[in-house]
Amino acid sequence: MKFLDKFKKSLVVLLLPMVSYGLLGPLEIFFGNTKDFNFGYTDFFWILALIALVVWLFGALVLAALPERIHKIANALVLGVGVGSYIQNMFMNIKLSEDDGSPMRWESLGSFTVINLLIWIVILILVVVACVLLKKKWDMVSMAIAGFFSAIQLVAVLSLLLTSIGQENESQIVQMSGKDQLKVASEENIIVFVLDTYGNTRLDETLSVYPDLLDGLQDFTYYDNADCHYYCTFPSMTHMLTGVDFDFDTELSQQWLHDAWNSDRANSFYDTLKEENYSCRLYSGEVGYVYGNLRNLQQKYDNVVPMERIVDKKQVVKLMAKMSIYRYVPYVFKPRFEVLTQEYDTVVSYKEDVGVVDDNAMFYDMLTKNGLSVDQNVNNAFIVQHLFGLHLPYTMDENGMYAEEVSAEQTAKGLTVIVNEYLAQLKELGVYDDATIIITADHGAWVGFDTQPIFMIKHAKETHDEMQVNSAPISLDDFQATILAVLGKETTGFGTSIYDWNPGDIREREVYMRTDDENYPEVKGSSFNVYYGYTYSGDRKNLDETIWDGPDVIVPATPW
Repeated sequence: MKFLDKFKKSLVVLLLPMVSYGLLGPLEIFFGNTKDFNFGYTDFFWILALIALVVWLFGALVLAALPERIHKIANALVLGVGVGSYIQNMFMNIKLSEDDGSPMRWESLGSFTVINLLIWIVILILVVVACVLLKKKWDMVSMAIAGFFSAIQLVAVLSLLLTSIGQENESQIVQMSGKDQLKVASEENIIVFVLDTYGNTRLDETLSVYPDLLDGLQDFTYYDNADCHYYCTFPSMTHMLTGVDFDFDTELSQQWLHDAWNSDRANSFYDTLKEENYSCRLYSGEVGYVYGNLRNLQQKYDNVVPMERIVDKKQVVKLMAKMSIYRYVPYVFKPRFEVLTQEYDTVVSYKEDVGVVDDNAMFYDMLTKNGLSVDQNVNNAFIVQHLFGLHLPYTMDENGMYAEEVSAEQTAKGLTVIVNEYLAQLKELGVYDDATIIITADHGAWVGFDTQPIFMIKHAKETHDEMQVNSAPISLDDFQATILAVLGKETTGFGTSIYDWNPGDIREREVYMRTDDENYPEVKGSSFNVYYGYTYSGDRKNLDETIWDGPDVIVPATPW
């Protein structure tokens, strides 16, 4: 067989994996998760397409240079990889991420990893056997199979590209500025630390390892029976900051985010803060996923502003390529290509600005090196610092330093080191006494029955010899009313505050925990498909018992 003939046949066969890995995979990942990215598809797609083109042509040349018999087998194996990748993506990716956003727990797949690999081996064996048995007919059959599946995927690529025409990527226009993340007001500050995934049970476990954990927090009152209402960051953060319950009947989650942030209740709350001369600033990661379009927050938080972005295209291309490979390869290889959310934190920077720092160790490093400062142009401030907290993976040790393979207790101790350093600097600046400070979490951790979040508060002028403990049945539902009560404002229309509840009060509370239930259809663009709803009265022990008994209601999740 002539070199040119072999080259043409190899081009057709190689087209299938090249379209999958280099074109369709990255586009589907991007358009299925636009809420998670603050860059556009043009920042990576054409570069990946060029790389795929080069690999396609070079690969065909290499295959064509092989002796004819080896060339046939090699072509068959390439086709097997292409077909296997297509089947993997369409039918065998039973789970690609955890519903809480943490790294994949591969052990939860059980024996499927082995079964998946065996299916791949069977596919490769079948194409090689077919190549041998069909002989001359194999060239026609292999090119027909490759051409068919390539055409299907190319149509999908074209459809995605056409759909994107005219769509404005507004994440390129409005961003959350981190320029003043270490600034506080000159008079009164309401500072809220949201330590992601930090539950009461984890606090108790950490205290058993580090008895001095709460040293330095003696001026706080610890509410050990707090409730988050919603487990995970979405929809908990938006619910807490707007006061609007999640609408399970909404057609799209992003519509609820828009409606919540533009609701009368949210507008009234932030208007009140502005009337009291409070500057509002929110520092949080994964903004699109948690809050929707940042225009929702633009009139609420002063650090949500138009900014010109700079994209590290090389890093974006690398990460998108890894994610594409992750989707198509068998499970035995997926751990090598898993990409975690925080890996995207540094791919975008801003002219004359800095991005928000929510990584624990990075925040501590920034805090100790740069230090807090008082903005003399701002009298009062409402500041929400949402840190990575106890979200997996744990990457900070007990001293607040970056580390790998550390325990949850070490990271929890490190979080206290961060908070204590922040408080110490407030004291040095002379603004600690007049500050109201809340230390809480947007939710606990479902794993290990640790769903109740921590909640600690220090009021302006409040001092104790030791931390106070209050077992009143409070909730993040009470957040807005609590802030208004701190300001001495009317709370009517904002529900109850934490001050409306006392230890021993009977309060019926609801918790909705999102998860993936195999009995319900998958939700496009989401790692979960249902919410388990639990209703309980009492404390965390009663909640644990309720969870153990199973959900009171199962509500299908809505698409993004």
